[in-house]
Amino acid sequence: MRPISPVVPIVLAAGLLSACATLPTREELASMPGPHSGMSAETAMVDGRARFRDIFCGVLARDPAGDGQARDCSAWLWKLHDEPGVAPRPLPQADHAFQVYLVSGAFSECLGADARPFNRAAASLAAAGYRIATIVVSGRSGSEHNARQIADRLASPPVGEEGPVVLVGYSKGANDILEFLVRYPGVARRVVSMVSVAGAIGGSPLAARTAGVYDALLDRVPAERCPPGDGRIVDSLRSDVRQEWLATNALPRSVQYFSLAAFTTPDRIARALYPAWKLLLPHDRRNDGQLLARDALIPGSTLLGYLDADHWSAAIDVESVHPVLGARQDPAPFPRQGLLEAILLQVAEQPAPAGQ
Repeated sequence: MRPISPVVPIVLAAGLLSACATLPTREELASMPGPHSGMSAETAMVDGRARFRDIFCGVLARDPAGDGQARDCSAWLWKLHDEPGVAPRPLPQADHAFQVYLVSGAFSECLGADARPFNRAAASLAAAGYRIATIVVSGRSGSEHNARQIADRLASPPVGEEGPVVLVGYSKGANDILEFLVRYPGVARRVVSMVSVAGAIGGSPLAARTAGVYDALLDRVPAERCPPGDGRIVDSLRSDVRQEWLATNALPRSVQYFSLAAFTTPDRIARALYPAWKLLLPHDRRNDGQLLARDALIPGSTLLGYLDADHWSAAIDVESVHPVLGARQDPAPFPRQGLLEAILLQVAEQPAPAGQ
């Protein structure tokens, strides 16, 4: 019998507080302007959706019966009415000179290898020549603590991990990367690009609303399976804390930033995320079960797109590890290998800022 997952307390907390709300339809969500459209001139994003779609679709088309489950790529990537058009171009050339680090999100260390972002996809791409490693940060610590872990890894890289660095952060891992870039500029000089995949950039309304229930339940999780760290994970995900951090910290201009957000409809929400997804609907109809889509965007970054996926499906294979918690009405798994490859091809194509 599989042990109770440390993610269960979060699910229960959201379930205890979930509210009634009408459910959004695909047509409703597709008709809205992109969540990035409300950003100010100071935080406006570069719209890279059309080219990323071109790359993502090209990657999936090379193996239509494989990672993409024989579905058109539009099944995985929202095409909103404000997305610009672009003339198709050949796929970029892969750049294997980059050292790619995938940075884990909240509780990843508690759930084992299958909960690490893009775990199986990374293994396949590594076999194809990409230099990919994973930094598993503390699952229950705040971003300051985890930034130090990232700095330690990059300051003294193992043999074979030298060279320019691309950081890919999933969920809270994206916040930990941003904290690292600001706090450790000397070590961060190696970093040329940073990609946020469903990153908790602006925090989540769930953090403040479920904090009390969460703390009570998580205290029951065995420490040997899920080390407590500094215990600041909930505070580091509060919307007010994240918004203040963004307002008071300037990101290094030597790094190019990319953002991928996610939102979806009831048929693609994992059973365990469904209560939290409903709880977030009054805040924004476009959410992934943990984050509002607008809160998953790095201000001033290049917007790659909006995934038609829930928070887990965007990067981790919960459905095979926890088939009950990860069950969805639409059981087709998201093509995570194609997504990660498309991300790395986009990074290779877009030149790094001056000075790199």
